[in-house]
Amino acid sequence: MNPLMKLHPILLSSALMTLVAQPGLASVTSITNVRVNTTATGIDLVFETQGGDNSNIFTVNQGNTLQADITRAQLNLPDGNGFSQANPAPGISQITVAPLDANSVRVIVSGTDQSPIGEVASNGRQMVLSIRNDGEVAQAPTPVPAELVTVPAPATPSTVAQAVPEVPTPANPNVLVPNPEVTIDGTPVPRPQVQQAPPFLPRAVAPPVGDIAVAETQVVSGFINLGSNERIPRLLLRDASSREVLSLLARTAGLNVVFATGSTDSQQDGAASSGGPTVSLDIENESVQDVFNHVLRVTGLQANRIGRSIYVGLELPDDARNIVSRTLRLNQTGSIEAAGFLASLGAEATQTIVRPQVEVIEVESAEEGVPPIRRVIEFETTTIEQLTFNPTGESFIAQPLRGLQVISDNRLNSLTLVGEADLVTLASEYIANLDLRLRQVAINVKVIDLNLNATENFGTSFTYLNNGLSIGFGGAFPGGLAIGANTSAPSLSSRLILQIEAAIRNQNAKIITDPTLVIQEGQTSSIALVESVLTSLTTQVSPETGAVTSVTPVFADAGLILQVQVQRIDDNGFVTFNIAPQISSPQPPVVFASAAGPQQLTPISRREVSSGSIRVRDGQTLVLAGIIAESETASTTKIPILGDLPILGALFRRIETTGRRNEVVILLTPQILDDSDQSVWGYRYDPSEQVQEVLENRGR
Repeated sequence: MNPLMKLHPILLSSALMTLVAQPGLASVTSITNVRVNTTATGIDLVFETQGGDNSNIFTVNQGNTLQADITRAQLNLPDGNGFSQANPAPGISQITVAPLDANSVRVIVSGTDQSPIGEVASNGRQMVLSIRNDGEVAQAPTPVPAELVTVPAPATPSTVAQAVPEVPTPANPNVLVPNPEVTIDGTPVPRPQVQQAPPFLPRAVAPPVGDIAVAETQVVSGFINLGSNERIPRLLLRDASSREVLSLLARTAGLNVVFATGSTDSQQDGAASSGGPTVSLDIENESVQDVFNHVLRVTGLQANRIGRSIYVGLELPDDARNIVSRTLRLNQTGSIEAAGFLASLGAEATQTIVRPQVEVIEVESAEEGVPPIRRVIEFETTTIEQLTFNPTGESFIAQPLRGLQVISDNRLNSLTLVGEADLVTLASEYIANLDLRLRQVAINVKVIDLNLNATENFGTSFTYLNNGLSIGFGGAFPGGLAIGANTSAPSLSSRLILQIEAAIRNQNAKIITDPTLVIQEGQTSSIALVESVLTSLTTQVSPETGAVTSVTPVFADAGLILQVQVQRIDDNGFVTFNIAPQISSPQPPVVFASAAGPQQLTPISRREVSSGSIRVRDGQTLVLAGIIAESETASTTKIPILGDLPILGALFRRIETTGRRNEVVILLTPQILDDSDQSVWGYRYDPSEQVQEVLENRGR
């Protein structure tokens, strides 16, 4: 292989193919002619050469361009020092051949919509660059070096495809033995290798995205049904009064129009103020009913049909509108949060807030020297606050619930909607999409205490096997494992379960606790298996006499405290939670000299781990390990009296030191609960006759 490909990793990542000539003298090849031959798949770019035969072609794809550099070559064309041709074939817009430097030539092939693909071939005294445009996706742009550095070819051809060339070491008279071989205890020490950064990914890869639940609500504007199928063949009006246009259309349908010309800020001045806003129409073959509603929409007029009359105006009074009232009792969503959501869509919401108040009244005593009597009165005040979204400036924000009034009741967690029938129906659909139940998950927590001394005795180490943390294998903790004749190597999860199972059966491990916690999304649950130990004393001393007035003991909890917080349960079956186990154990007591005399206190050794946010799929098991505690106990056995003698007593006593290493392993398996009406338990559970009999017997 060309040494250039070995010495420059940039070219290794960018070059698609390389034409390597036979090793020989580094002579320069002269390109005397360039031809373009059309083929079935594209074109062949033929270079007629003279002289040397050591030229190499390196191709690089950049966007829609194929760039090829010919090294050890010079361009000597009869028509000049360059070659260019436009649109030689479909999919190729331009071909340019020009000298890059004194001994290099650059070929640029531009594609129309994608990068062409090039292949290099050699045919006697010709070099052929086959270019095709077969619809393959262009590669991502890669950096191209500004200059190509070459080295002479090796003297003899190498038989290994990717042999590393030997670079001669420059002579240094001060070095006696260059590159000496180092041997330590008879073992050769390898030379240090040059550390290189890992290669970049071929392209940016976004994290996976799951399915998203979508709830669509159709927003329908007010519609007046005229009850007529009449059509208008042609109608052309310009700057006509909306009142006259609506009256004309209503009479065509056989209905009456009552137009309110009340004074409002939005009305125009002059003659148009009495006839409403002006409108221009150019209608052909349209129904009367649709044209009537078109005029209402573009003018912003309100309309309501009662019987054979249609009330129209910029702001109709409540008696002329179809006003309905509806009260919704919410199940999951808070009434204040729901009212704020509707207010952001244009509704006018009010909430009733009850605040407790405390008032202190002092009554002076009639006798001198008697302090006043203080009376505390507690009462509640009720206030009404308004929630309204008012966009500033000329905003084009859609407000589909404009004109709807929302009243929230925090005590009953209910909403009362007052407005037109279509607005009330639309707001009810929004509330139905919000009032969803938060999911719940049942997390089985197993806390196991492993004796590492016993596991290390038979050549294994639980912490080393699992490297502290292992995530991703499914299934619950096994109650019993059956080992058959399968001789294949077990996976990491299987080895983990087998080792824990073996440690428990050999009494080298014990399950401290095995609860199942049912936690709602966004809530925290905790487990505490602790005992109170005396850790310190609080002593109060009289400043006058210096005597101890009181001694208060201070206790602390020692044991296991585990908190599990479920942050989110998404719609794709993933549970995001964090755990913070805390394990503390009492240590040998110590004697503390206090003002109240010697006191015996118990120090506590504490181990804590905070996992942060972890995402686990439904049914998978998270294993958290690496919480290791190490203790050392010394026991003395001696002969009475003789073992207490100085110097000689060492002959009559024996001291044994025992070390103990324990590791706490926590296994968490979440199971998302299905508490919908489609689940078989909770809603539609129908016990059998035997189960019903057992339940009745237990109730007696």
